Amino acid sequence: MNSNTPLLEVNKINSVFPSGDKIVRAVNDVSFTLNEGEILGIVGESGCGKSTMLLSLLRLIRYPGKVESGEIRFRGDDLLQMSNSQMRAMRGKEIAMIFQDPLSTLNPAFTVGEQIRESLRLHNIVGNSNAPWPFDRVQREQEKQRVLQIMEEVGIPSPMDRYASYPHQFSGGMQQRTLIAIALACNPKLLLADEPTTALDVTIQAQIMNLMKQINQERGTAIILVTHDLGLAAEFCDRIAVMYAGRIVEQGTVDEIVETPRHPYTQGLLNCRPRIGERQQTIRPIDGNVPSLANLPNSCAFASRCSFVKDVCNEGPIPLFETEHGHLNRCLLTSDYKRLPEWDWDSIVEQERAQ
Repeated sequence: MNSNTPLLEVNKINSVFPSGDKIVRAVNDVSFTLNEGEILGIVGESGCGKSTMLLSLLRLIRYPGKVESGEIRFRGDDLLQMSNSQMRAMRGKEIAMIFQDPLSTLNPAFTVGEQIRESLRLHNIVGNSNAPWPFDRVQREQEKQRVLQIMEEVGIPSPMDRYASYPHQFSGGMQQRTLIAIALACNPKLLLADEPTTALDVTIQAQIMNLMKQINQERGTAIILVTHDLGLAAEFCDRIAVMYAGRIVEQGTVDEIVETPRHPYTQGLLNCRPRIGERQQTIRPIDGNVPSLANLPNSCAFASRCSFVKDVCNEGPIPLFETEHGHLNRCLLTSDYKRLPEWDWDSIVEQERAQ
């Protein structure tokens, strides 16, 4: 792969689910890139399509849902064109995922150590997993030693004792570390993290995020972090993509998103955050709810909740403007074009929508 080629290129992905006589567009024309060793945060309210986006990358959308169109290029290869066996070889080895809920992800009938070892054996990472008896005993011991090493790396104390423990014997933080150990077992190039700190207290949350940051720095593992916490993404990520109603509405560096947000939805998310040091602060929630993904308007999906809405916002699809180099924004009213009164505003909008 050329050094200038992104590790991951997502181009106009559409993931849909039939619902009666309607189609739910959970991921709607989403595009982004991710470089090796980079951390991208995908932020938004529940129901905006963030988790479905991650499942789409691994082709884990269950029938009758499907990735309807688009390209997902990982190291130049389109994952949507691969066979099922090729994707099974890819999952866990090249691209791994940390799922949201450890209790529903970990199998209660198997020990923690065996669940981590499964990835090593499946992808033949240590030795020869097809070795006949009695060499398979040597194979199992090699895999066990590798598992103990991984458990220690992710901060699970007393790995030798914990290897034979079951998930219910672990705390929530230790269960989350187990999921990270499973994801890291084969040293993947890309790690997908679906709200890895859900239901954890603040102290454990910080430990988990520090662990993932350490993995990124020491191994060069690229990470896509899905979270509803814009503050967490700002602290952890290099770039942030804000999703709303299945679409990316703003994308840029952390400084661009936090210091100079352009989309009213991003501004609303920032206004919802409590600020340390402000004694009489007012939390300003975003009015209304995320619209049904089965009844999206053919215009700005945020218009019904936006304080700055104008007639032009409801006239048709809103393009993704590039307001500065690399800073993308799906809002007509906050793009740089409004600052140029000598331009024909209506013509500019029509040209952008036609592209």
